[in-house]
Amino acid sequence: MFKLHVPIAATCFLLAACGGGEEAPPAPAPAPVASKPDAPALKPWKEAISDADIVKHGERIFLTKGSNTCNDCHGKDGKKGRLEQAADLTNPAAWDATKAVDGDRAKIDKALIYLISNGGKRFNESYVQDNPDAGWDWSKTDGTSYDIQMFGVTQSSTMGELKKIRKDLKKSGIDLPKDDLVEFGAKAVYQYVRSISESGDPK
Repeated sequence: MFKLHVPIAATCFLLAACGGGEEAPPAPAPAPVASKPDAPALKPWKEAISDADIVKHGERIFLTKGSNTCNDCHGKDGKKGRLEQAADLTNPAAWDATKAVDGDRAKIDKALIYLISNGGKRFNESYVQDNPDAGWDWSKTDGTSYDIQMFGVTQSSTMGELKKIRKDLKKSGIDLPKDDLVEFGAKAVYQYVRSISESGDPK
């Protein structure tokens, strides 16, 4: 029988060409990706902001520039603003809220925070209905409703300022969720108004 003789050197060459030689070294493992350190947890605004600081935020919100903002209607000092019929915020004894609830401070606070949160139109339509225990009686006042031009913190420029405050607080490690902007703004403005009120403030 005819036999084919292949030289040993040729056999080695064929094995190498077919991958039969030494195995290729393994690919180097990818370098580990450094994980970012966890950001420090933000503190809830209701716990982190002092009474003094909330008054400062309230002043900033109150002094927001624009039409139908707090200071535009009531004046930058809380009185003698653009609207003649706007309440003198420095004299709580003259406020409709004080008269409507016979000077009950807790009821005044509740009513005015609702007013600043929602504006005059919604207050007129909903406050007494939503709060039957509020003890509110317009007949004890000089009016029958709040001016619907009173937008409170829902006014667009005021909301814009609140969003800026939210960013500033976040940089300081304080969390003010978007859903809390109106509550925060109303409470801050009200605390500021109380800080500038005169001796007619019911206790």
